[in-house]
Amino acid sequence: MTVEFCQTTGALLNGGAYMRMFKKRWPITSILYVMFFCVIVMPIALVTFLSLRAYTDILLTNITSRTMQTLEQVSYSIDQEQSRYIRTSAAIATDKDLISLATSYHRSNESNEQFSYSSQIENQIKSYLHDMPDFVSAMFVYRDGGAYFFEGTHFHNINTRINVNYLKSTSLYKKALQNQGRVMLFGPDENKLIESGDKYIVSAAIAPQFEKSFNDVEMIYFVIQAKMFENLAESSSNQNGSFIILDGNGNIMLDTSKDKNNAIEKKTIEGASNKKSGHFETNEQGGKMFVTFMTMERTDWKIIYITPYDQMTAQVKQIYTFIMNVSASGLILFLIVSFFLVRSIVGPIKSLIYQMNKMKSGSFQVDLDLQGPLEIYSLGKTFQNMAVRIQELIIERQEQEKLKNRAEIDALQSQINPHFLVNTLNAIKIMGMLSKATNLVEMTDSLIKLLSSTFHRGGSYIQVSDEMQSLEKYIHIMKVRYGDRFKVEYDMDASVTNTYILKLLLQPIVENAIIHGFYGKESMGIVKITGKQDNNQLILTITDNGKGMEQRKMGALLQEKKVESLCGIGIANVKDRIRLNYGEAYGLIITSELGLGTEVVVTLPLLSSDPDHPPS
Repeated sequence: MTVEFCQTTGALLNGGAYMRMFKKRWPITSILYVMFFCVIVMPIALVTFLSLRAYTDILLTNITSRTMQTLEQVSYSIDQEQSRYIRTSAAIATDKDLISLATSYHRSNESNEQFSYSSQIENQIKSYLHDMPDFVSAMFVYRDGGAYFFEGTHFHNINTRINVNYLKSTSLYKKALQNQGRVMLFGPDENKLIESGDKYIVSAAIAPQFEKSFNDVEMIYFVIQAKMFENLAESSSNQNGSFIILDGNGNIMLDTSKDKNNAIEKKTIEGASNKKSGHFETNEQGGKMFVTFMTMERTDWKIIYITPYDQMTAQVKQIYTFIMNVSASGLILFLIVSFFLVRSIVGPIKSLIYQMNKMKSGSFQVDLDLQGPLEIYSLGKTFQNMAVRIQELIIERQEQEKLKNRAEIDALQSQINPHFLVNTLNAIKIMGMLSKATNLVEMTDSLIKLLSSTFHRGGSYIQVSDEMQSLEKYIHIMKVRYGDRFKVEYDMDASVTNTYILKLLLQPIVENAIIHGFYGKESMGIVKITGKQDNNQLILTITDNGKGMEQRKMGALLQEKKVESLCGIGIANVKDRIRLNYGEAYGLIITSELGLGTEVVVTLPLLSSDPDHPPS
């Protein structure tokens, strides 16, 4: 059979179809050259790209980390200054004596009294501002109109004389009234009413919380020259980047960029407004920028730092040029080495192909000169071992065919015509009925049905319910034979009665319990047969209260295959049938103890249909 297979295969391989397929194949040299070119050029380009990308990411990460640290320091400084402004403004607004003096000044009509009140107010305010040189002026705005002005002596280029009516019409004034008792800070965008050549001016406003009968002051408006912003602007002028500071409402408190109307700055503010902190890249006609931003801890102010992207990645471009030069040199060197490598591989492979063609023609005498790299050497060695193994398998297959033919002959010689046997038993049954031998009739009837089930040619499998009926016939025969010395109890779940198992799987186990388990036993023997479903498995348990057995005897029971029984099948045969039909995961487990009895647990797959006749 093997020789015919090899000849047929050789004929197919030598046919025209194979030749057409062979023409489409590339020589191994061409494949290796193309492969080396693709495998080297593409990985070098990919590694270069990934290296550049990784280095850029690391660079951006380091720059982002340093920038965030700088922003944290700046945030801390601004937060301290802001807290100082808020504390001082709040202290002035909550000073009951000061508010009372301002109210008395407003209500007085005599110049002497107003002068006295004004002196006291100035002295009181100076006591708060003696360590606050940033405060330019304070303006006490009254409900019914008018205001009291306090101006510092250090600022002559700032006009703090603001029109009261105009101030009351502004949005910042309305915001301060809505947040009574809370200090509100405003940036340059909302301080357009202040005439100053200094662009680092902020204002603070607070509405005092006192009874109106006692207090005429509706609002206190402070003008502050923010030295912290001026220092930050000077430091950013020496760097490549620029700062933008936004208050909680998105108003610009500080912008050190060169062009405040540039689209990059606008897009930067939009991108930073959605998160508390982070970084991103923005690209407009003005250029690509790298933006980092964070929100202050105590307030909602946001600090944004903008850096030109080209200046950050200049070092990366230099490294990229260096890597490309090194990669090109390595590529040329590798192509030279690959030429000699291909030659060392192709020679042994051609020799291996020659030996394969010999084997294809039916000759298994392989003579290889093993050489070349380790992989080619291993391939040739494996091919040699495969040829030897094929020869062994051919001999083994021939032996198996001989054994199979002999087994078939033996089976034919030992066959008994089941119809002859059943017809003979029917004749004995009729004779028993004529002789009125009831026990003989019943025993013969049970044996006929049991043998009919055994000789049934429908396949190797049977439903559990049918197997139990055959088992009952066998038990009836054994009761006639041994008398009422034992009884059988059944407990089968309804969910397993229609499942399929191998024929005569339980009969040898029950027979062993009756014949050997109850031998010499004076009390009533009980055999319990249970069946249930567990995790898609069928669990059948046969338990008896017989005399039990030793471990040595259980081992012999699982090894003995030629037994004197109804069907000549022992428990060892049952175990082998389960293993061969279902696999190593299934089988039976015997547990026995002398004087107490034996338990056999059979584990089978849960089959809802007959494997020999699967549903179409």
